[in-house]
Parts: sequence; C-alpha cells; structure tokens
Amino acid sequence: MATASLCSPASSFGTAGPQYQSLPAFLEQTGYKNPADNTHTAFQMAFHTDLDSFAWFAHNPTHLAHFNAYMALRRKPDATWLSVYPVAAEAAGWTAEEFLYVNIGGGVGHQCAQFREKYPTLPGRIVLQDLPHSVAQALPTPGVENMTHDMFEPQPVVGAKFYHLRAVLHNHPPHKVRRVLENIKAAMGPESVLLIDEMVFPEKGVSLNAASIDMTMLSAFASMERTETQWRQTFEDVGLELVRTYTYYPSSYESVMDVRLPRAA
Repeated sequence: MATASLCSPASSFGTAGPQYQSLPAFLEQTGYKNPADNTHTAFQMAFHTDLDSFAWFAHNPTHLAHFNAYMALRRKPDATWLSVYPVAAEAAGWTAEEFLYVNIGGGVGHQCAQFREKYPTLPGRIVLQDLPHSVAQALPTPGVENMTHDMFEPQPVVGAKFYHLRAVLHNHPPHKVRRVLENIKAAMGPESVLLIDEMVFPEKGVSLNAASIDMTMLSAFASMERTETQWRQTFEDVGLELVRTYTYYPSSYESVMDVRLPRAA
C-alpha cells in the first residue's frame, strides 16, 4: 500500500516532490543550516504558504491523504514495542487505582487498544490523550479513559507508570521536543518510565527508505530522525536518562527507548 502510494505521481510529485525540489534553494537562502522553525522550511517555499505543514495539510485534504500514505512506510511494522518491552515485570505491584499507561498524542487510541489486548488483567488506569478532534473519534476500547490534552501544555496525569509517545517527537523541531519532554518530566514520579517509540538510526549506513523519511522531516517539519547518540543527548538536555533501547523492527530501526528520571547518586 505504501509502496504503491510512493509510486503514484500525485504522491511523489504532487506532495513530496515540491518540498524536495525547493530544498536546495531553501538551504542556500538560509546558509545551509538545519531549519529550526516549522513555519520556515522548504515546505513553505514549495507551497507558497505561511502555515506550518500540519495546518496546511488540514486545509488540503488530498495532499494530506498522500502524505499519510507516504508516512505509512514507518507506521505499520509487523511487530510493536509490546513484543520486546517487559511491561508486566516493570508494572509489578501497580494497583488498579494508579495510572498505569498514558498514551500521549495517541490519535484515536490504537496504542491503548493494543496495550489493553496484550495485558487485559494488568491493574491500573489506561489513558488516551490527544487534541479534541482526535479524542472525539476515539475507539470504544473498554477500560480506556479518553482525555483531551495538548502535549505542549503541562501534563495533567501525575505519577503514571508508563508515559508513551509513538512517532510523535520526530514531527517537531528541537525546541518543541524539549517542551514536550519537560512537561512529561514534571509529571513523572520516581517509578515512572517514559517510553519513546521512534526510529533509532544507526550511526552510518542508513537505508534509503529511512533516509527519505529523515529528509521529509527536515524539509517539511524542521525536525529530524535521530541516532541513539542524538536521542541520548536530547534526553540529557532536559535532565532525563536513556536507560535502554529495545529494537523491535530492525529493518526500519523501529525501537522503544526506556527513559527515566536520573537515580540519585
């Protein structure tokens, strides 16, 4: 499905193509610096807009459909983080009254549904968080609480065991990534785990498909995919610690990173 979409002229040339074609001129204009403002990228130059890409796509549904199909390259792995991460062991002793799992920016709740299906008897509250238009369309998964929340605002669920972001941070420039992480950090308790579910690139030899997604992040979102070294530095910059990386789909570098508050010396 994703491959067919990439081969379609509408997707490749109508949506992804213009921003790539504008990238050389944009970089020359900006002194070949990585963009840091998601309203000033090759995307804006290509489509003659002042809107960030998310806002522009909202007004251009045909292009949005093409872009979503393109991004499906990395959103539908056969395995998920639940196949490699020791959820039950980490959550041992958690009670039904406590928050167990919070999926931030979780769309309509596919991650929450998968979590509940995998661990139907694990005690604790499960929460889906996203903006109103997504929460309004949330899946009717028993045992999942739907909560309207903007991740750039303070995190209202305090002391949860797991906070999970799936393919969220790579869509935002570094200063916005920092804000999201700081909001979650402020809500974390000593036993909390922040699960960052993203592509974790090798230091060299990245595949062509993965590299093309990285280029899309650069040209449309002023953002980037990261190596483990870059992710570690991103977490350390806000006072968090990368404890371990679990790779569950090696061919596309899909991994979940276990991130925590630093332990007292």
